[in-house]
This record gives sequence, structure tokens and C-alpha cells, in this order.
Amino acid sequence: MHTSQDLASAFMARLKNAMALKAPQEKPVAPVARNAELFPGEKFSNKRGRRVTVMRVSHLRVMYRYEGYQDISETSRREFDLKFKKVQS
Repeated sequence: MHTSQDLASAFMARLKNAMALKAPQEKPVAPVARNAELFPGEKFSNKRGRRVTVMRVSHLRVMYRYEGYQDISETSRREFDLKFKKVQS
């Protein structure tokens, strides 16, 4: 039968062992350049070359329409900045 002293020392040994192990490193997140403001009517393209027109912009969301489609798509501002590049008019 284990005494409380034995259990406490076993617990401390396990705790010291866990603290000695290093936590796994998280992958660094690539920074997103936020130097350009988005305005309705601006044109962007994705990596496949499909063009979109910005319809509405907020701090968190972007609503846009692909050329040739009537439906409006919506995504987060960060995802939009990662997926689309501005097209020079």
C-alpha cells in the first residue's frame, strides 16, 4: 500500500520530468501586409488568374464577386489578403 509521502514524491518526479521536456514549437505565421486599404470597385486576382471585384469591406470581412458570376462571396479580411493580389488597371 502506498503512503501519501510515496504518492507525493512520485507526483513530484513526474512533474519535474514533464517540465524538463520542451513543448513542441508552433509554426510561425507569415505576416500579412496591411499597407493597402481595400475599396469597393477595386479589382483583384487569385493565383489562378481569376478576377474579382470588391463589393463591400469591413475590418473583418470582405465581400467580392467573381467576374462572370452574379453571386457575392464573402471571406475574412486576412484570408482575402492571403489569396488575392491587386490588379493594375
